[in-house]
Amino acid sequence: MKITQFTINELVPYINGDENLPRRSGPQLIALFNKFGARDVYDEMGLPDIGKKNGHRPSRKEYTRNRIESLSNTTELRELLQNVFDELENKADSVDNLNEILNPEGFSVLLKNGQLILQGGVIIKSKPVVNEAHFQDIQNRILNVLNEAKVSIRVVMAWFTNDLLFDKLVEKYNQGIDVKVAIYDDGINKKHGIDISKVPHDLIKRGVRGGLMHDKFCVVDNQIVLTGSYNWTNNAEFRNDENITIEKDPEQATRFSQEYVRLTK
Repeated sequence: MKITQFTINELVPYINGDENLPRRSGPQLIALFNKFGARDVYDEMGLPDIGKKNGHRPSRKEYTRNRIESLSNTTELRELLQNVFDELENKADSVDNLNEILNPEGFSVLLKNGQLILQGGVIIKSKPVVNEAHFQDIQNRILNVLNEAKVSIRVVMAWFTNDLLFDKLVEKYNQGIDVKVAIYDDGINKKHGIDISKVPHDLIKRGVRGGLMHDKFCVVDNQIVLTGSYNWTNNAEFRNDENITIEKDPEQATRFSQEYVRLTK
């Protein structure tokens, strides 16, 4: 499990228990990391030396960050995080924040039967970026991409009235995929839109700059972006001239995942 420095910094408070109980003392942090490969000892000077330039021993935050960095890109990090999630006291209150942290890395946290389950980890081995522009049979192309989702789906759609596409999202959600949908909160969606209550969702009353929320994109597994003129509506499928681009580009997908977060804050 490989994660960026930004994500490491965001996870530290959860591991230390400063963001969500239980709070872990220095000896408890050492015991935790020793379960997953470390060989540290808490002595009379405190936490073990991590090579700070001033020669001082680290704080709890510094120690935890250093040990996560050493575990990044290992299976032990995934096991450690699952252990931490198992012990969180306020699981329901934490799941959204944890997903905001982990979704851009290709991971998600599912709350199921009162337990937090770490999902995903789509490994990309330097695959080339692929961009495909399509002008026909768009609905089926979207369905094909949604069918392949293994971790997460994020949809931001100005207008959403296509029941077939929405049924596929509900199906994937019921399979345990982390699905979230954001739509424009207007009369069209209220009168003709899908039953958004069937999946986790956000209603956007206006764009960030005060105008319409006019975006149309979907991010799958933080690896693939679907975007273009095509609203997920019956008119777009059966009446209008539309286009969609399927972008198989993890960096681009991360940008769109971050945009979902920005739009729904």
